[in-house]
Amino acid sequence: MWDSYLYFESESTTKAFLQQTYEECCIPKANVYAFQNASKFIYYIKQARQYYSSASHSDILVRPLLLYYGMVSLLKAYVLTRDPDYPSNTRVLQHGVTSRKMKKSYYSFAEDEVRVQKEGLLPYLYSFLNKDGLNEKYRLQNLLAVIPELQPAYQRLYKQITMTSVSLSSHRNFEQLCTIFYLPEFVLDEVHLTYDAFIHYLNRYNKGKASFAASVIEAPRGIIRLEWHHPENIHVTENGDGFENTLFTHDYKGNFSFKIKMDKAHTIPEVVTHYMIMYVLGMLCRYETERWGEIVFSFMSEDMYMIQEFLTLSARKFPNLVYNLLLKERYIFRIE
Repeated sequence: MWDSYLYFESESTTKAFLQQTYEECCIPKANVYAFQNASKFIYYIKQARQYYSSASHSDILVRPLLLYYGMVSLLKAYVLTRDPDYPSNTRVLQHGVTSRKMKKSYYSFAEDEVRVQKEGLLPYLYSFLNKDGLNEKYRLQNLLAVIPELQPAYQRLYKQITMTSVSLSSHRNFEQLCTIFYLPEFVLDEVHLTYDAFIHYLNRYNKGKASFAASVIEAPRGIIRLEWHHPENIHVTENGDGFENTLFTHDYKGNFSFKIKMDKAHTIPEVVTHYMIMYVLGMLCRYETERWGEIVFSFMSEDMYMIQEFLTLSARKFPNLVYNLLLKERYIFRIE
């Protein structure tokens, strides 16, 4: 995956990429901005690569901090593609989030909270990704609940199901030009809706050209059968934005999941979710060194299981998420 970022470490290709991106955003003097920002963009990417490389060889005592600053460098590169004058002031260089510096005597990572500030990198980044506003604060367990790869660990640790796998039909329906997919029937009970009402519920969260429809063919017992329609793509796997719906997400292997539990934490982009969680972990190992050591090395903490799962996943997935944002496509890097 990081080899793909080499495309952005060449001045000529970076200039061309930035100019095209600025032109697509209708930014005046796109060629001038591309020339001015090429070196800055390249150094953001190179710095991020070094942070992630160092994190992969570092002890867990300091790894979250390295991963967090690697995230910051990647996000600054993305923001630069949307705002050629970034940073226009020192306020946008702040973290944009905060957490309680001094933790309580009894500390639970899942119950900790991250608060969103009015200014800084996070709210500024979010303004380019989502029209909906951010909450003032988020509980970490709710953020962990919306990362698909963590769902097995989440269910095991917290005894809750917040996502379920989507089964896609490989068959392409050329008569109706749609994708057939299946969900477990229990999702209807979870959202307290009938089958027809569930179709309307799905369509409320569309954010593109796609739409959902009921299937005329009855599904086997225990599952429900649905149709996904798109004017330009027959199969959802061919669409760069997937289902184009807030209720659906996908893991880094391209497998789709449906979000059963819906709240504000479920509507934010996954890059924002990773950023918030990693910020708290970075602050723990930076300012709460003794407590962080107890979490890492104590057999008494159940937090370490989820933290380790998240650190491993985020180191692999976050650069992939930003790469997708930069190129406006859904790229899947498979490990052979």
